[in-house]
Amino acid sequence: MPNQTAKLPPAVATEVGDLDLEAALQLLRQAGYADRPQDAPGSLAWLQTVIDRLCEISLRDGLTGLANPRHFKAALEQEVNRVSRSGEIALLLLIDVDHFKQINDRYGHLAGDQALRTVAGVLAKQMRAMDTAARYGGDEFAVILPNCRPGTGHAIAERIREQVEQTQIVMLDGTVLRVTTSIGGAHISPWAKLAADELLELADKELYRAKAEGRNRVAMDVPEPLLVSADEKHQLLDRFGEHDE
Repeated sequence: MPNQTAKLPPAVATEVGDLDLEAALQLLRQAGYADRPQDAPGSLAWLQTVIDRLCEISLRDGLTGLANPRHFKAALEQEVNRVSRSGEIALLLLIDVDHFKQINDRYGHLAGDQALRTVAGVLAKQMRAMDTAARYGGDEFAVILPNCRPGTGHAIAERIREQVEQTQIVMLDGTVLRVTTSIGGAHISPWAKLAADELLELADKELYRAKAEGRNRVAMDVPEPLLVSADEKHQLLDRFGEHDE
């Protein structure tokens, strides 16, 4: 297919600048967008759809379809800020696939990729619309759960762990695999005032505790109990100037 940049109207071409549309369309096809934008090729609406799709895949992990690390880190920073304003506790989970290197070594990287997609599928099904699930790197996943009380968060993490353990991974040759996960959790509290990097470090420590205790389990920090009511909490934040929108 010929390069479409030359076919664009002058006003549109100015907006596009140096964007190689043919390369962009090929990238979209590789990301799973088999269909072309429905608007007339070269129109502003058509171009906007292309750009929107490029923005979407720039925030998505190519293998699993979950958020990528860049998107996740931005979402975590936003959640830390939201918690400081709202006073609502949130939860950060880090999830590792147990013995992932052994899966790759024994069954090959295609099996490893299928295991990662399986875990991602479980996460996608368990998440609410407000939650963010990401492939954080390698065989590690991360989840942000806004407005999540401590007891609820632990139950969600256990449900994720159980669902992964119970899910069969059927390979092309008929081989059936099962994987387990270790999960570490850190609560995002308006009182602790931890930065995103500190929360990641805390969740990572809990993840390694889950591994040290035998894997296929959840380990989570225990936030200090809140001894004031929600109204008192907001009054305190307002009084000290920390509840400004």
